[in-house]
Amino acid sequence: MLKRIYVDNFKALNQFEMDFEPFTVVVGNNMSGKSTVLQVLDFISGFVREDFGVILERRGWKVADIKSQLQKSQKITIRCEMELPAGPENLPVYWEIQLLAYAQKNILELSHETVWIPDRQRDEFLLSYSYSKDGDNFIRNYANGASEVLPKLQANFSLLKMMDFHEYPILQALKDFWANSDSFELLSPEKMRLSSRGEVNTIGSAGEKLPAFIKSMAPGQKQNFTEKVRQVLDNKIVKVDAKTKGKPGWTHLIAEEDYQGRALQVESKNMSDGTLRLLAFLAICEINKKGIMMLDEIENGINLDYAEKVIGILQGNCKEGNRQMVVTTHSPIFLDYVEQGQIRYLYREPKMGICKCSILSENKELGEKMEYLYPGELLMNMSNQEIIDKLLGGGDAQ
Repeated sequence: MLKRIYVDNFKALNQFEMDFEPFTVVVGNNMSGKSTVLQVLDFISGFVREDFGVILERRGWKVADIKSQLQKSQKITIRCEMELPAGPENLPVYWEIQLLAYAQKNILELSHETVWIPDRQRDEFLLSYSYSKDGDNFIRNYANGASEVLPKLQANFSLLKMMDFHEYPILQALKDFWANSDSFELLSPEKMRLSSRGEVNTIGSAGEKLPAFIKSMAPGQKQNFTEKVRQVLDNKIVKVDAKTKGKPGWTHLIAEEDYQGRALQVESKNMSDGTLRLLAFLAICEINKKGIMMLDEIENGINLDYAEKVIGILQGNCKEGNRQMVVTTHSPIFLDYVEQGQIRYLYREPKMGICKCSILSENKELGEKMEYLYPGELLMNMSNQEIIDKLLGGGDAQ
């Protein structure tokens, strides 16, 4: 589980810190940094699968797009504070990676990477690499102390991506967590309407594999998915399936609506954007991965009558599936069904434009208001500037 991140020199995130719950909801005005938080989490998950240049290409970014304009430094620093399984217990594990960002050359290079278990007396380092040092690069097995020396590399990738860590279980658990994380911030109903094919274990970053994923579901997954669809949509849709149409193997979505025993077949091309997004959310709950799932603006196109059920299902999925979700929303209605401790409020510091994160309920004045107001009511009754003034005026725990 991801407990906390520190990010410096990535877009508006400068000396930025944010902690996470199993289900975390990020709120704030436009341009407050909500999408950037999802982007940096996707950036981190890419470290264990792709070279840095491939991550940039996949996102359509250049180095100049991700390096903060508020700093002259070329160094991007990211630190993840994790809690990972180690035998019968969970251990705190920190992973820090530093990149050198050469905007003119459009190149990212690894400068420093470290994984360690924090201790009051002496940190236990499991991986240590620095391009600027010789003979000080190694990986170590936490259980038996066995270690091996790492070569000095001019690398455009993370060492977690390059190496196999089956003999180093904690490092492997760290790698597996991020390898099993997915960003769905770019969900597109237009992509979901298209046909897809093959055996897949995810719906794809834009939802383009949704038909193939539903087709690939095991019976238990399909049953859970169908029950959630019926629950959210009040049995208006009783079944969703993927049917082959046209070229062999290519599937598209068909929903079955029921009106007093009269069944109607609706193809994906005739489904509303909101219905497709709902189906995508419910399908994501059946993805068998134990990392972080990231969703942007979950209220888009979705009727507010479904807010409580959607939030309840997503929260429950985190508890039952032993996974994390990070979602953003602008909707006070959706926010009313979220626990106060799950909300992270993002805003831009007025003088420098640096992104800040706060837990509203931990601010003295705002916490008192939230004793009698729902979170959504608080945001509807106070302007963004009024909230920022309270946060900057003291009592903010972050």
